[in-house]
Amino acid sequence: MTQSSPVGQAPPRHKVAFLTFVGLLTPVYFIPEALFRLLPGEKLLVTILAVALIVPLMMYAIMPVLMRVFDGWMKR
Repeated sequence: MTQSSPVGQAPPRHKVAFLTFVGLLTPVYFIPEALFRLLPGEKLLVTILAVALIVPLMMYAIMPVLMRVFDGWMKR
């Protein structure tokens, strides 16, 4: 539940899924590629580090911003 949602009412799941998709596009595209340039040939390590960076980035930076920006749309 977000602060902008009425108490006890979560935003529609399909809208959260769409925002998750939009939020993941940029980090999933750029982070693994950047890490692979730093650690060539280390596919497993790059994957682990990329996921370790993307998950908290999504939880604490990207999704809160997207939820705020699309607050009105989420309530419809």
